[in-house]
Order: sequence, then structure tokens, then C-alpha cells
Amino acid sequence: MPEPPSKKQPESDRSDLQEIDLSEAIQLIRQAGYPDPRETFPSDQPAKIMQQVINCLCALSMHDGLTGLYNRRYFQIALKRELLRSKRDNTPCSLLMIDIDHFKEVNDHFGHPAGDKTLKFITPLLKNSLRPGDTFCRYGGEEFTVILPNCALIYAIQVAERLRGAVEQSRVPVMPDKALPITVSIGAAETRPLLHFTPATLIKAADEALYTAKSKGRNQTCSQKWEPTEVSIKERSALFNRKNQKNKPRDPWPDEPRSPE
Repeated sequence: MPEPPSKKQPESDRSDLQEIDLSEAIQLIRQAGYPDPRETFPSDQPAKIMQQVINCLCALSMHDGLTGLYNRRYFQIALKRELLRSKRDNTPCSLLMIDIDHFKEVNDHFGHPAGDKTLKFITPLLKNSLRPGDTFCRYGGEEFTVILPNCALIYAIQVAERLRGAVEQSRVPVMPDKALPITVSIGAAETRPLLHFTPATLIKAADEALYTAKSKGRNQTCSQKWEPTEVSIKERSALFNRKNQKNKPRDPWPDEPRSPE
């Protein structure tokens, strides 16, 4: 009888992996606070070392280096996933856009290190007021986002007010002898049954609500405004019968084309 295939990694594969230069990747990993994969696994297991390097780099690519939160790249992935779940289960999904008020003045008057300290200070204040299943991300600059699965707008506004109040009651120690009051403005939006929602349209709705909160004086929560709409019986039937079509399943929200570099 022929011998079963060996589970050992072929010598040629091990040799090829050992020839790959991982020095810069491992430098990034160590700088981020992860252990050196070469110290976690023995040198005769290069495949495991390589896999650990890949895992660490994936984690770094999805997180913000300053706050440790998920970054905008992960936010886009998570929002698409949650909207698919919302559509499938016919459940609401809400989005909060949060912006630190007068953040530029903090940087201008006290320097960018004070701005960084403000971002790091505010992160746990917001995070500790959320559910474990909510997705909290740094969207960019002084903006944050919160994806609230299975959460109607009326409850999303309550969450937003809880977040806003927690920040309003705090003081940021930007310097040893200086603590600044800080506030946030929040825009809230939700998916609507029977309406075609994409990640882009939900972001736009929340962003417009955030702009309204800013224009009304800041330190408040505003939500999207919907015009009354009526769906005819024929339109309702067409919407619910889409799932019975025999077309090949496809991504309902394909990635937007990238502009040429």
C-alpha cells in the first residue's frame, strides 16, 4: 500500500519561506506593540512565522494607530456587512457620525500633541457607553462613527445623547495645569424599510444630520429628516419578489471605482 502523504512541510517550501525578507514588516509589528513572530515560533516553522506576520499586518491595517479603534477601511467593510444583515432580517440599522467641536482651536492654541491627547481621552468615554455589538470607528481627523445594528432611530438618538452627555461632563487634561471642556456634535440616521439603502446613502444622511447639528450651535444631536413617502401595492410586491428572481447573486453595493492615481 502506498504511504499516506506526509504532513511535514516540504524542505523546498521551508527554504523559500526562509528566504523572504520580513525585517520591515516585523519592525512595524514590534513598533505597534505586538510580539516578534520570530520569538513566538521556532525558526524551523517559517510557515507559522509568516502566518503570524500576516495576521498582525491585517490587524494593523484595520485599526487606527492613535486611538486603537477600527479605522475607516474597516468601517466601510462593517457598514456594508450590517446593511446586508439589516436587509436580510428586515431589522433597522442606525449610524452615528460624531465630530469634536472646535477641535482645530485645540490644535492651534495648545499644539497637535494636545489634539492627540484629546482624541485618546475621548475614545474610552464614547466606547464605554456602547453595546458590545456596536462598531465604533475613527472615521478621520476628529470624526468618529458608530454602527448600531438592530437599532431604530429613536433609540439611536438616545444613545447619541448618552455619548454627548458623557463628553460634555468631562475635562481633557491637555497640559499639567490646564483641563479643557470639550463637546461633540452628532448626526444620526437609520435605514428605512422598502427603500434602497447603500452604505453611501446612509453615510450621506448621517453626515447631513451632523452638519445640521453644527449649524445649529454644536453640542447637540440631530437626525435625518424624511419626507413622507407612499409605496403602492404594485411597488411593494415588486420589492418583496426580488428575492425570488433567478438571477445570479451579486454584491448589491459593488465597490466604487477608484480614481486613477
